[in-house]
Amino acid sequence: MSPEFRIGDEVCWVALAHDPGSAEGWRVTAEWDGVFSAGFGAHLDVAEVAAFADALRDRAIDGGSFRLEVTESRSNPLTLQSVRTDAGLAFLVRLTPNGHDAVVHLDLEIGPVERAELVGRIEEFRRSLV
Repeated sequence: MSPEFRIGDEVCWVALAHDPGSAEGWRVTAEWDGVFSAGFGAHLDVAEVAAFADALRDRAIDGGSFRLEVTESRSNPLTLQSVRTDAGLAFLVRLTPNGHDAVVHLDLEIGPVERAELVGRIEEFRRSLV
């Protein structure tokens, strides 16, 4: 099975998954209640994905709110911003295919996710990258 990291539940979610059959190598997908969905290839290498997973884990462990991009390039397809809640971390997600942030994007609100559960899922995803 290809590595995949997913945040959310059956109603609203975002995922970053390895897509070995594509030219990009990775795919970002999201859905909200079966009504809105987005999916597109992301030109990432394993080192970039691993660095993103490590940064996400570290920020989740630290306990504060954060904003994190999959890559720092202009064509960044996924930005996660966390918001601390009593139940864990809620996420504001912005998907921006091919860097067209002034034209096409999808914003989602996801969560909250318990911090310990999130850290465990990130660590499992990180191990799947090796």
